[in-house]
Amino acid sequence: MTERYDVAIVGGGAIGSSLARALTLKKPQLKVALLEKEKSIAYHASGRNSGVVHSGFHPKPGSLKAKLCVEGNSMIREYARMRNVPIKQVGTLVVARNEDEIGVLSNLKERAEANRVPGVMILDAQEMKKLEPNVQGSAALHSPTGCIIDSRALVQSVAEDAVRKGAKLLLGCELLTLKERIEGVTLTTTKGELSSRIVLNCAGLYADTIAHMLGVGRQYAIIPFRGEYYQTTAEKANVISSMIYPPPDPELPFLGIHFTKTMHGSVIVGPNAVLAGGREAYDTFQFNLKEFFSTISEPGFLKLVTDAYFLRVAVKQLRTSLSKSAFVKEARRLVPSLREADLVKGFSGIRAQLVDDDGNLVDDFVIEYTDHSVHILNAVSPGLTCSLAFGEYLVELLTQKGYIIS
Repeated sequence: MTERYDVAIVGGGAIGSSLARALTLKKPQLKVALLEKEKSIAYHASGRNSGVVHSGFHPKPGSLKAKLCVEGNSMIREYARMRNVPIKQVGTLVVARNEDEIGVLSNLKERAEANRVPGVMILDAQEMKKLEPNVQGSAALHSPTGCIIDSRALVQSVAEDAVRKGAKLLLGCELLTLKERIEGVTLTTTKGELSSRIVLNCAGLYADTIAHMLGVGRQYAIIPFRGEYYQTTAEKANVISSMIYPPPDPELPFLGIHFTKTMHGSVIVGPNAVLAGGREAYDTFQFNLKEFFSTISEPGFLKLVTDAYFLRVAVKQLRTSLSKSAFVKEARRLVPSLREADLVKGFSGIRAQLVDDDGNLVDDFVIEYTDHSVHILNAVSPGLTCSLAFGEYLVELLTQKGYIIS
C-alpha cells in the first residue's frame, strides 16, 4: 500500500531538516516525511564542514542570503543554548595581509552595516595582535558574532524536533524516480513507493538531478568542488583562538584557506577548492566516472574553465591539493609560525556549487517550482547558518503561493 503524505522532503541535511521542523511547528496538521538516502542525518555537506556560524558581513547586501545569514546566526545561537547544542561565540577576523587588502576590509565593513551585522569593527595591527598574537597582518575586520558549532549535532537536534512534532524520518530511503500527477507526486524509493501532495527537493549535491527529473532548472548544473582540511597537532592547538580568514576574492564565492578553532579544541586549516571526481568523491583520487564526465560536459562548466582568471585560480588550488607544502605556504600568509610538521591530514567536504549555462557561479539561493514540487537548487555556503531562518522563510513563502494550505 502506497504511503501518502502532504509534504515529502528529499534530503536530510541542514536545509531539509530545518524545513521539516518549520513545517511541523507552523503547520502541525500536515503529514510530513523527511527522506534521507544515508543511514544518518547530516551525513554529507551538513556534517562535513568547518562548523562555522557566519555573522553575515560577506553576502551581497539585498540578497536573500544576506538576510537569512544574519537572521540565521541569531536563531542558531538561541537554538543551541535552548537545546544544549555545543556552540562557542569566538568571533571572526578577516586579515589584510598587506596595505593593498585594507580596502577590502572597508568594503566588508560597509556590507556588514548594510546587512545590520552587530559590532563589526576594523582593527589596526596592534589591536589585532591583542586578540590573535600569532596572526600577521596590517589590519583586520573583527566580527564578534561569528560562532563555531557542532554542525552534525545541530542538524540532528533539528531533525529530532521535527520527528517529535510528528514528521516521519525515513533513513536509508534513496529517491529513484519522481512522477508528477494532477493530484501530486509519486516517489519511487529504495524503500518502496509513496505519494505526496508536494515534494520539497533539498537534496544538496543531487538537487539539480532531481529537478531535471521534472523538467525544471535545466539551465543550471551543480559542480562539486572538494574542500580539503588539515588539522593542527596537539602542540599547535592554541595557535589561534577564533576564526581567521584572508580577504575574500570578489570574483569567486570561495573564502580561501583559513583557520577555525573547533568545538573539540583543535584547529582546522582549510578548505581549498578543487574539482571533485564525483559528487561524493571525498578522496583526492576517488572518481565516479559517470558523474565526472557528466560534470565536465555541462555547458556552464565548459564556459567556466575557459575563463582565464578562473583557470589561474583553479591551478593554484590544485597545487594546494597535491602538495602539502603549497597548502602550508598559503596558510602561513596568515600565521607565519606554522610549519608542515604542525599539520596532519584532516577530512574533506564537497561544496555543491551551482553554475548556470553561461558559466556563472551562482551565489544566492535559487528556487524552482512545478505545480507540486519545489526545488532548492542553491543553498550554498553559508547554508548551515541560514538553515533555520530559511526553513521559516520557505514555509511562509509556500503558504503565500498556495503550496501549503493555512
